[in-house]
Amino acid sequence: MRTVPLPAAGARGAGRRAVALLLLPFLAAIIPSAALEAANGDVLSVSNVLSGKELTGIALDSAGPPAGGSFWVSTKVTGKLHHVSLDLTTALGEIDNPHGVGTFIKPVLTWGVAYRPLTRTIFVLAQDGPAWKVKEVRPADGAEVVEGAFTVVPPDPATATLRGLAYDSIQRALWCIDSNNDKVIQMDFAGQPTKVCPLPGDVPPETTIRGDGISFELFEVAPNVYEPRLYVTYGDIFRRDPSRLVQLTDQCVPTGIEVPLGKVPGTPFAVQTYRLGTQQRRVAVTTLEGKIGQVEQVVPQPVPPSGLTCALTLSNKVSLSWANHGTGPDGAYQGEIQVLRNDVPFATVPGSTRELLDDTPLEGTSTYSLRAADAPSGPMSPLSFPCDATVGTGGMVRWIPFGGIAPFDVARDPATGEVFATDNIGAGGRGRILRYDARLDYLGEVPSPWDRPGPIAFVPRITIQGQVLTDLLAVGRTDGTLVKLMDVAGNEKTTFGLDGATAGQIGSLTYIPSTEEFAYLRLSDRAIVITNNNGRVLSGRGACKPPDFLNLPGMEAGLTYDPIQDTFLVVFEDGVVRELYNGGNCVPTNPPFEISLQSLGEGFAALGFTAGMEIAANTLVICGRDSLALFQVLIFPAGPPFRRGDFDRNGAVDITDAVASAGYLFRSGRAPTCQDAADGNDDGVLDVSDPIYLL
Repeated sequence: MRTVPLPAAGARGAGRRAVALLLLPFLAAIIPSAALEAANGDVLSVSNVLSGKELTGIALDSAGPPAGGSFWVSTKVTGKLHHVSLDLTTALGEIDNPHGVGTFIKPVLTWGVAYRPLTRTIFVLAQDGPAWKVKEVRPADGAEVVEGAFTVVPPDPATATLRGLAYDSIQRALWCIDSNNDKVIQMDFAGQPTKVCPLPGDVPPETTIRGDGISFELFEVAPNVYEPRLYVTYGDIFRRDPSRLVQLTDQCVPTGIEVPLGKVPGTPFAVQTYRLGTQQRRVAVTTLEGKIGQVEQVVPQPVPPSGLTCALTLSNKVSLSWANHGTGPDGAYQGEIQVLRNDVPFATVPGSTRELLDDTPLEGTSTYSLRAADAPSGPMSPLSFPCDATVGTGGMVRWIPFGGIAPFDVARDPATGEVFATDNIGAGGRGRILRYDARLDYLGEVPSPWDRPGPIAFVPRITIQGQVLTDLLAVGRTDGTLVKLMDVAGNEKTTFGLDGATAGQIGSLTYIPSTEEFAYLRLSDRAIVITNNNGRVLSGRGACKPPDFLNLPGMEAGLTYDPIQDTFLVVFEDGVVRELYNGGNCVPTNPPFEISLQSLGEGFAALGFTAGMEIAANTLVICGRDSLALFQVLIFPAGPPFRRGDFDRNGAVDITDAVASAGYLFRSGRAPTCQDAADGNDDGVLDVSDPIYLL
């Protein structure tokens, strides 16, 4: 780590203090007195001076007189660089973007600006077709600095999406973010990467953490001792927009210093941190809606733990983990760590602790946070950035980033627990079938029979033309109605068409083993269509959906069959999974069973947020179409509720169970889905004594 001591005396240090003293009257005039007491992350003001423009870059002109500088702001498509006063209230002028605007068919898009104090010039990052280019311009007259132009060579050129720009005054280099690959990149003035590191939390790789903005500064870690620091906008897969600004070392290690961005009105994008005097710190945040917010930054003492994550276990407990930032070995705090649930402390652990299991969590959704003391009985830090956990039905057990481009549907082998997920786009336009083990660890690919695989189901056993086939995948197309039956090695057995739909209308596919039937969700009218094992619509059953008088939202793409309950589970447009009877009008079960997908993130109720899903023991595996992830949520913490004598598994023991039991024993009726529940008198045998006992 490099440290840069700045002299306490001499022209440079004295000059800075003199400027700071001159700034005080100015700051008092532009900053309300209430702002001096603002909390970390509070929005002090919002500027509409560039309203209506997509603001993608902001840089502080630290050489400007006498107020300490002004801002240069880039917009995505207008071809202008806008000059704005330090208080963000006044447009001071504009100059032409050295990249221009391109053409209507092939526009040039600007994604960041950085100011170079030594030359008093501005670097501008733009996307010109597949190329990423940087040009340098003099703000004094708008003239391009020809020798400052270069093409960026990103580490992942085929998939790179470069965002933000910041000037490194120590290394005399530039920083940006590859938001698609979740990497921070330092590059020289020839466009070559000189340092590349993942954004924190990118485990496993390709986690969506929504970083777009980046800022560089020399941060005072001790009196007159400064170290290089980066600030990056940061979110996670469960949030629509960046949730906070995270400070990193120039090795991309989190320091624990963060600034919440949740109060910024709009979608935060570019950021510029700056210091106003000895105690005042600010962040200028631009939004894609054309607003610029001034956000308070308070440097905490001590620094709280960071990177807090919450995960639900299959036994309905909450597992917490975090990183420490104390002064002891490996960041240990010299005091203790308090763990809070819904802002109330419920556990105190030693300062070196990095994980905790809450084995008595509260039912429903709780918010967890931490604070720490870096000395015995010393003062506590502010609260860490929180995480949420939902305990009970719908709680998040685990999630993984989807290894493809567009998750469509999932299937599961009930014997091994392996999961198969279709990517209907894939690299180069050819889709893929990804294979995972029971813990959703990636195993590889299954050869896809189609370029655009979509609906998929696992078939444990099926009879085709008198031949019994086992352990197959049924894979449909998103650009047709054909389905191929194949084994997991890719060997094709047969092909058939699904009646009742046309190309592009087939959503999730599921299989009903007891009757060897298929069911799929027809996207044109959001109806469930049931077919025989040759894909023909069954006479008298056809398509069904809940009656209109129930006033339920429409069904989304997710559909799976529950063999225990003999019901369907379907995702509805309000982000709720509802249980429907198999047959009739697909009406909800009575009593109704529903699972809110709230734990999947802020957009859980948005149309298209989820795609296919599949039952996996006592959980659901769900395709997160919007978040490009596979989620696993609880159905029941310890499996479906068990009731002795509940033959039809409807949650109640009554005369219908005795009738169903007698029908199975003497009239070839439907077999029980749970042999133990059907054994009403618990003697280990299904016989006439069971319905008699129930009666």
